[in-house]
Amino acid sequence: MCHTEDPPAANLETILEEEPLSRFLPQFTLYEAMNAAPYHVRTYCMPTQCLDPLWSMLRPVPLSPFLPTYEADTFFCAPGLLTTVSSDENEAVVTLCRATAGP
Repeated sequence: MCHTEDPPAANLETILEEEPLSRFLPQFTLYEAMNAAPYHVRTYCMPTQCLDPLWSMLRPVPLSPFLPTYEADTFFCAPGLLTTVSSDENEAVVTLCRATAGP
């Protein structure tokens, strides 16, 4: 919940948050872990049919899209790998991050 005035006034309007804090914090943690990862791979304007091989190795993270008004990134993971996918019917933007070098 957030308030429209600080300090609170008599005609204070209360606005419910779109994403509860209990879901926002894991999203933010995953997003920042991806930003801090030393190894990144990004694709831009990738046809969505090319995503099919990725779905066999990635598992969706059961959270709503992060930054829904901006990119609507959906998180996916695999052992040692974090991924975000932002797509429409035709194109996708995919970011893959790995935190460590090795097999």
